[in-house]
Amino acid sequence: MKKRPSARKNEKAHDAVFKAFFSDAKIAQNFLLHYTPAAVHKQIDFSVFRKIDTAFVSGRFGIAFSDVLYEARLANGGVARLLFLFEHKSYIPTFPVHLQLLDYLLQIWEDDIKNGRPLSVIIPIVVYHGERGWAQKPFWGYFSDLPEDWRVFVPNFHYLLTDLSQIPQQVIEDKKESEYLVKVLLALKFARDKRRINENKRKILTFEEPFFKDSREGILIQILTTYLFKITDMSSVEYKELKKDSSKPPQQVIDFIHEIFGDEVPRFIREEWEEEAKRKGLKEGLEEGLAQGLKQGLAQGLEQGLEQGLEQGLEQGLEQGLEQGLEQGLEQGRMETMHAITLKTLQKFPDWTDTEVAEFVGATVKFVQKARLEMAKDQ
Repeated sequence: MKKRPSARKNEKAHDAVFKAFFSDAKIAQNFLLHYTPAAVHKQIDFSVFRKIDTAFVSGRFGIAFSDVLYEARLANGGVARLLFLFEHKSYIPTFPVHLQLLDYLLQIWEDDIKNGRPLSVIIPIVVYHGERGWAQKPFWGYFSDLPEDWRVFVPNFHYLLTDLSQIPQQVIEDKKESEYLVKVLLALKFARDKRRINENKRKILTFEEPFFKDSREGILIQILTTYLFKITDMSSVEYKELKKDSSKPPQQVIDFIHEIFGDEVPRFIREEWEEEAKRKGLKEGLEEGLAQGLKQGLAQGLEQGLEQGLEQGLEQGLEQGLEQGLEQGLEQGRMETMHAITLKTLQKFPDWTDTEVAEFVGATVKFVQKARLEMAKDQ
């Protein structure tokens, strides 16, 4: 079955959000606990469970799929290396998935041999979110007119299948141990149905209390929001409304989303993030400059106040000199800092009007005009 243009268009976004979420060990562990047979996950010692960075990507059969690998130990303490291979599918492939999986298995075993390790036990897991149900069958089932006695000559291995098209929404939502897993599976489940995405987008991006966003969680939320925008016809107004209650992403999050989505991130979102990052940098610079100015002003004020006080008399000088010196020093420090911040703002945002710059730095329009003339003369 050939992929439809819409499926091909969003394939990169599907792969990106899947890989980002399943690369989180907590989410992967919760997936194993809820979507694999007890005979599988009860044998895993989750105290020794880590992601493997080595990627075994293959395009041998026409397309390369997203993959995430984990290493664990058996609960019985066995020394066997256990690898989980997560395969993401957004459509039913035209060839047996066993061929793609077998290619991965051979690469992993070859890597074991090169590194002097015992052959790894590998459990392939296919996560599917296409429109039609996935009919799972053994590898030998793809060979026509194969005598039953000849099945032993065909590689015989099994893979675990999670077909989101066949799992009811309520069943996914009831597994609340990991909100992130619930949200990303709902997003993938509805990815082909824009109506249901629009009906559930707030539910997907709303987290119950207690909820604490650290840098890892913040990145996942930003990726999930960008993913929903990418696979729907959400307007820029709708996107901003959806984002109004969330904090702006730090620069490292912006860079990460650019890396995985590339040009798939709409231009207006990139410009919004970049503008916010510039404003945040200027604000931090202003605060730091004011702090330094106050410190310098205080030191200068004390020095001038003490000197003047000694000349006029110790008692009167300390009282009047400290007051006058502090006032002059603080004012001088503040004006020097404001002048520097004004010049920096004019350089960063040359298209801003004098009024906009004045409001941003807290100066008068006349002060900004004077700074702009000084900068023009220096150039």
